[in-house]
Amino acid sequence: MRGIWIFILAGASAAGTAQAGPWAQPPGHIYVRSLVSAERLNQADGWRGDLYAEYGARSRWSLSGKLEAVRYDGESSGDRESYRVGLRRELWSGASGWSIGAELAALNGSALAGLRGCNGWGGEARLSAGRSGLNKGRPYYIFADVAAISHDDGCTRQRLDLGFGTDIGRRFFTMQQLWIENGNYTADSVKIDTQYGYHFRAFDLSIGYRHELGGEFKEHAVLAGITVRK
Repeated sequence: MRGIWIFILAGASAAGTAQAGPWAQPPGHIYVRSLVSAERLNQADGWRGDLYAEYGARSRWSLSGKLEAVRYDGESSGDRESYRVGLRRELWSGASGWSIGAELAALNGSALAGLRGCNGWGGEARLSAGRSGLNKGRPYYIFADVAAISHDDGCTRQRLDLGFGTDIGRRFFTMQQLWIENGNYTADSVKIDTQYGYHFRAFDLSIGYRHELGGEFKEHAVLAGITVRK
C-alpha cells in the first residue's frame, strides 16, 4: 500500500496544480493555491481572484475551502463573491495509478457564472476519476469530474471538468483544464484554461490564458497562480 501511495502522489503533487480530481491529501498535509486573473467578459473588463486550500484530515479524507470574487469596471451588478467548503473521500486507488473519489460541499453564491451567476446557499455533489504517475520519468495526471450544484434560489447547474498536467522539463510543467457547464439560470459555458509554470523549492508559479468557447458570451482572461504544499 505504501508503494501505491508513493506512485499516486508522484504525479498528483509534482505535475502542476490539479484543482480537482479524486485524490485526497495525505494526513496532515496542506495544499494552498492563489490565483488572480485580468479578464474581459463581453465588453466589461474585470479582475478575478480566488484562494483554494485542502487539508488531509485523515487517510483518504480531505477538507477543502475556496473563496472567490470578481469585479467588473463599470458593471457593479456583475460583481460577485462565492464561498465553498467541501469534504472529499478517495474511494479507491489501484497500483496502476487510477483513483476514484467523491466530494460533498456547501456553498454560497457563484462567481464562475459571471454576470448571470446564481445566488444563495446551496450544495454540490461531485464524482471524480483520474490517473497519476510517471511517464518516461516525468510526473503527470489526468482526471474527469462530474458535478451537480443546486442553490436555494432555484438555480441548478451541471458541470463536467476534464484536466491534464505534466512536467515538461526538469522544473517546468504545463496543465490544461476544460469546463463544460449548463444550468437553468446561467448561460451555457465551455471554458479552456492552459497554464505553464515552474517548480521553485518552496512553491509553484504559473501563468496562463483562459478562453470561453461556448458562444453565448465572450470571455478572455490572462492569469497567474502560486501554489504551496506542506
